[in-house]
Amino acid sequence: MKFALLSGRRVEAQPKLRAICPACSGEVIAKCGQHIVWHWAHSSRSHCDHWWESETDWHREWKNRFPTEWQEVPMVDALSGELHIADVKTAANLVIEFQRSSIHPDEVRSREDFYGRMIWVIDGRKNDADRFNFRNMRSNPNSDGISQFQWFGRSTLFSRWHTLKPVFIDFGPEHGFWRILRFDLKTKRGLAGACDISGFVELASSGATDFSSVGGPGSV
Repeated sequence: MKFALLSGRRVEAQPKLRAICPACSGEVIAKCGQHIVWHWAHSSRSHCDHWWESETDWHREWKNRFPTEWQEVPMVDALSGELHIADVKTAANLVIEFQRSSIHPDEVRSREDFYGRMIWVIDGRKNDADRFNFRNMRSNPNSDGISQFQWFGRSTLFSRWHTLKPVFIDFGPEHGFWRILRFDLKTKRGLAGACDISGFVELASSGATDFSSVGGPGSV
């Protein structure tokens, strides 16, 4: 967790500090090791949001592209009381989830149902083979920036994110940032659109779109 409340202010972790979780009001302790991303951890060793994953430099890099007040926004279901913390929630109520670890399709659907208006940004740099395979299995982008690809091998990268919500995959500076427009689970063929990160951030921040007009990889 990047932010906690100290004397009523949202602050980042600093050595030896203790503060309050802005979501559950539990005590959190600053974790500031030499080889980890500085963060806040619940003193109970159990995060109040069971969807939370350990943060990496990749998570921080993406979050920091957006205003701090949009980062780590607690959201509570008014009927059930269920609590989760959106990675980013824009002023237009668009939730952006930055996901590095693999999660079960049931959890993907649960998050989408909870957040409603949301998009996924996936870390495609975690597995070197995925990055190189995507580069080798796709066509060169056409005049609209669209590439066709066919996926081979054991990786489940695209089948895991066969959803109706917009999905973007960050393969890193050398391999690009792509929106996965379509993916067929049977043929393993798909369409992907090349995106500029700064343009994506500007558009997501503008409130002009939630990117849902063409759906996600699993849309017909």
